[in-house]
Order: sequence, then structure tokens, then C-alpha cells
Amino acid sequence: MAPDDKLMLPVQGQPLLRHVAKQVLALKLATHAALPAKPHPRWDALAGLGLSMAAYGDSAEGLAGTLRAAVADLPASVTHLCVVLADLPDIQTQDFDAVFEQVKAHPDALIWRPLGPKGQPAHPTVFHRSTFAAFASIGGDRGAQSVIETFRGALHEFSATNGAGSYDIDTLEEYQAYLAHANL
Repeated sequence: MAPDDKLMLPVQGQPLLRHVAKQVLALKLATHAALPAKPHPRWDALAGLGLSMAAYGDSAEGLAGTLRAAVADLPASVTHLCVVLADLPDIQTQDFDAVFEQVKAHPDALIWRPLGPKGQPAHPTVFHRSTFAAFASIGGDRGAQSVIETFRGALHEFSATNGAGSYDIDTLEEYQAYLAHANL
């Protein structure tokens, strides 16, 4: 959406990034935001929320660079990583609850991913520690897709209860359609 920063677009009176972060923080779990280097408006958008924030130089490469650096920075005590992108305006705590229920119900999987209403991959996605080393070699803007492909045999996919984690905003037109649909 250059030159606009889609994560700074207003949703319910606040930047999209803050809106999504508040949904995640409602879970009362340790939350870490990977951000561009300071100074950047995204830092201000998350100020006062009480979540962990860090800048990663690899973020300039795109989503994979951010994920690669953030996973490398995880404490050794972390056993699972729940990845949620910040451009999902409808994501709700029930979307996280659903994936966490699947983690408990299918403990032999290494990746748990919801599927949207059309069978498309959605979020949030959970990765077991056994997959973390594979993040070291990801690149480009495909996120963790290569990690998912590497561990396809240990991937548990399930139908999401709603389409919230499958609707993202990538263009100004999608943002305007979201506002019209959400009556915002």
C-alpha cells in the first residue's frame, strides 16, 4: 500500500495495528510485537499496551525476515509460537481459542493452522518449538510458508469457526471495502 502504512489505517478509532494488538492482549498471554526500527509510528501506536516490542533489522526484507529474526530471539523456554499478522481487522479472541483447542486436541502435530471459508490458509497459526530451526532459512515475503511446507506431514489444518483470520487488508480498495462492510 505504499506510500501508506496499512497498519496505521484507522479501524474503530485507532490504528489497525493497535486494534489487532488489543485483541491478542485480551488473551492475557505473553505477546511480542516485531516492529521497524525507531523512530516509527508503529511504536507510538502500541505505546502503553504493555506488550514486548523489538525492532529487527531483517524486517526490511519483508515478513520472512521479521519472522526469522523474531523466532531466533525467542527464549529457550518458549515451546509454541502463535503467529498473527497485524493486518487482520476482524481477528478475535475466539479465533485464538479455536487454534489453542486444536493444539490440545492434536498434540502430535507440529503446526496448527485454521482454514478460512473458502479453504484458504488463515490465522492465527501455531508452531511447535520443533519447527523453530527451520525459520532460520526462510526468506522473501512468503512468511513461514516454507516452514509449513517442510513440516507438511505434521500440519494439522481445521475449518475456522469464522472467516476473521482469513480476511486481511493489503490494498486501499480492501480497506475501503472493509469499512463499508463493517459499517465503520
